[in-house]
Amino acid sequence: MLEHLDLLCSSGAGLEAIAASACDIIRHYVGSASATMFWKGGDGEAAGFYHDCATAELKDLFVTRFEELFSSPDEPNMMSLAESVGPLIGKLVTPEGVAAFQSCNVYRYLCEPLGHHYSLDIRIEVAGRGVAAMFLFNGEGRPFGKRELEAVEPVQKLLAKAAAERREGVHWLSASDRTAHFVTDLEATRLLAINQPAERLLMRGHLLRQNVPIVGEVRKAPGFAMQLAAQLAQGGPASLHLPMADGRLVATATKIRSLAQGDDMHATNMSVSLDLQVPADAIVADHVAALPLTYLQKSIALFAMLGGARRDCEAQFSISEEALKKHLRAIIQVLGVSGWTDLGPLARQVVQDRIAALAG
Repeated sequence: MLEHLDLLCSSGAGLEAIAASACDIIRHYVGSASATMFWKGGDGEAAGFYHDCATAELKDLFVTRFEELFSSPDEPNMMSLAESVGPLIGKLVTPEGVAAFQSCNVYRYLCEPLGHHYSLDIRIEVAGRGVAAMFLFNGEGRPFGKRELEAVEPVQKLLAKAAAERREGVHWLSASDRTAHFVTDLEATRLLAINQPAERLLMRGHLLRQNVPIVGEVRKAPGFAMQLAAQLAQGGPASLHLPMADGRLVATATKIRSLAQGDDMHATNMSVSLDLQVPADAIVADHVAALPLTYLQKSIALFAMLGGARRDCEAQFSISEEALKKHLRAIIQVLGVSGWTDLGPLARQVVQDRIAALAG
C-alpha cells in the first residue's frame, strides 16, 4: 500500500487533489475506521477538507461554523494541529492528548456523533511550515498505539512530499460540462444570480471561509469572488484555482453589462464561470498502482502512459534495453496492450472513465 501511496504522492498534483484516494489507502494501511484531511491556502488560512464518511449535515456544520467552533488555538482542532510545533504525529494518542481530544468542540460536535472516539493526527509541513493535517479515527475500545504510530511515520513523509512537489507540467482536464456560473456586482459583495451546476460545484468543493454551505442554497457571493473582482479592477484577466478533493475548481471572471428593464444601462456586473478539473497524472498513477506489477514495472508503465519516450527509459530508470524488454512484456500482458505506443491511449481511456464516474 505504501508503494501505491508513493506513486500517488509523486504525481505532482498536490496534496488536495489526491486527498480522497490517499485517505482511503492510509485508512486501510493503518486499519483505522475513518480518515479526514484538512489543508490551508497560500495565505496560511483554512482552505478546505475531505472526510470519508461524515454526513452532509455534519460537514455543513463544520463549514458554516468553522471560525466560531472549530478554529480555536486553545484546543485540538484541524487548524491548531496543522499549525502546532513538536512531533509531527501522535499528539492526540497520548493519555493527555486523548483527554484533550475528547473534550474539544471537534469531538463534541463532529466526531462523537460518528462514533469517532480516538484520533491519530499527522501534521504535514513544507519548508518547516504546517500546511495540512490528516486525522485517522477509531471507535470505542480501539485507541491508537505504538503500532499505528510506527505505521504512519513513512505516510507522513509521503504526504509532505505530495504537498511540496507540485509540478507545472501536470495534465489537468475538465470534468464538468462548463455550464456552471454565477453573477455578482462588480465589487463581489452581492450575489445576483447562480445556476444549479455552480451551486453543486461550489458545495462539492468543501471550501472553508467562502460563504459556501454544504446543504441548502448558496445565498452569498463566494469569498473568492472578491479576489476575482480585484483582478478585474486592475485590468488583467481574472482567474483562480481553488484546490479541492479529486481536483481543483477553476474560476474565471469577466465583466458583463446589465440590460434588465429599469436598470442603469451602464451598470456593470461580474460573471464567474466554474470548471472542475482533475489531474490526469494522479488518476493514471492511482490506476497503475493497483496493478499486479513490481514497483519498477509500475513506474515504467506510468512513465509510458503519461507520454514518456521509450528511448529515455535507460536514463530515467537506470536499466538496460534487455531489462526494459523483460519488464515491458510483463506490463503489456497485465494491461492487455500490444506495445509501448498503446499505453498513451490507454491512459486517456482510464482518465475518461474516472471523469465519467465523477460525473455520475
